[in-house]
Amino acid sequence: MHSINSDIIRAVLTDDLGRAKSLLEENPDELPLLAELLDRAQEKPFPLSHLKANDPDFVIFFPSYTCGVGCQMCCTGFSNKTQLYENYFHMSPEQFDSYLPWIQNSTYVIFCGLGETLESPHMINFLEKIQDKISIIYTSGVPLTREKIRDLIKAELKILTFSFDGNTTLGHGSGNPDYIRKFWEKVDWIEQLKKEMNSIFPKVNLNITVSQDNQDELSELIDTAQQHGIQEVTIDPMTSIDNRNFKKTVFADFENSKNKINAVLDRWNSEGVDVTQTGFTKSFNDASCCPYLDNWLSLIGTSPTTVKAGVCNGLLEVPKSIEDFDSKENWNSFPIRYLRYLHFCSPKESKPMQCQHCILTNLKNYADISITRNSGEIRKSADPLEIYRLASNLKAEKTWARARQEFLKSLENHHDFSLKGRAYFHLGEIELNQKDYPEARKYFELAVQYNFEHDLAFAYLYFLVMIDPPSQIPARKEKFDASKLVNANYDKYLKMNS
Repeated sequence: MHSINSDIIRAVLTDDLGRAKSLLEENPDELPLLAELLDRAQEKPFPLSHLKANDPDFVIFFPSYTCGVGCQMCCTGFSNKTQLYENYFHMSPEQFDSYLPWIQNSTYVIFCGLGETLESPHMINFLEKIQDKISIIYTSGVPLTREKIRDLIKAELKILTFSFDGNTTLGHGSGNPDYIRKFWEKVDWIEQLKKEMNSIFPKVNLNITVSQDNQDELSELIDTAQQHGIQEVTIDPMTSIDNRNFKKTVFADFENSKNKINAVLDRWNSEGVDVTQTGFTKSFNDASCCPYLDNWLSLIGTSPTTVKAGVCNGLLEVPKSIEDFDSKENWNSFPIRYLRYLHFCSPKESKPMQCQHCILTNLKNYADISITRNSGEIRKSADPLEIYRLASNLKAEKTWARARQEFLKSLENHHDFSLKGRAYFHLGEIELNQKDYPEARKYFELAVQYNFEHDLAFAYLYFLVMIDPPSQIPARKEKFDASKLVNANYDKYLKMNS
């Protein structure tokens, strides 16, 4: 259920200023600083309105929130449980159908898991509704039977990507020899049943999560894959969300691991197997341009009635007021336009901190900050959260000067991006109260850089950019052409099997 404040903010961020004005007039005690900014921005053009984009080419669904494989490396919580939610196990057909308009203009529809994708009882139903698209399923393969494979072939699944990590105890099957034998047996079933049913689909790919446990086995694993007919392999780095396994990630000794992995990628790509990092680059290095922005819309169920959207494959969250993406206007809402502005028209130092330290596109920065956060060093300064709380109390008392001083102090000597974003937000509100709009804008820009999901910071920034738009905006850089890259591999497969 939306609050009045979230309704006002949503109206602002989706350019529905008539509704925002009406709601603010009906609720004069709500968001008075925002109402004041709206009055100052009357008749001005919408901010960054030139940074709209076509619908995404990749629409990603997370259809299952259950998994019984129990991988130790799992970053979504299944290392010690089999379901994420108490009474919500799978995305419903009704939820899927409500997002069919997003599929209409897409080329690729991907089903991957917070859990095991094929545990969803609705997968065949979903596939039957999108047979004109290039459909991709990611799976451990555990639920696959010969009958299920036949059903997938009949439903015209185009690509089946298996997730498997070799002998490592951290990954799928925990290195169990029986699991490994059954895994490759199921890969072979696909080819057998395709011949039996006279179909070239699904194409079979492999996804490997790499860690220090299996990086020395990587070349052997790719060799085994190509012996089983797999010619396309994606390498993803293992994460350590709860820090328990950080020392086993490649980021604990990044340069050494990078050199080993790049040698493997170079070898197999030279031998004709398509091996990429995260599916978009043939080396384990930083990306020059985000492959997801303007290409990617992910849709994750969180309850029987709620689906939240994402526009990246990493940790960047969009503001809650627009995250349901129940209409096309959300795709071109102000936070998404602003994200394009930061990526395509600004220096890289302006990007959100999650982007600057992305595990998929900025590997070196991610490694550096991971080592710092996992170093175990005792913070020598005072607790920044306690300082932040003191500053918040001072702000509530309108003791502006002391509040500003304490918020600035709370920013020191830590890497808690969310806390820093909230501190910058409050500094921005202090400047709004003092009518210093340029200084307020500086702080709100920092607020969303550190905490991109901050709804109200974006609403304030909307009007501050509207009141004083950038005098010169550099020509927009081209987005990463992810569709062209994936299409090339798909077309290659079609030619080989026609």
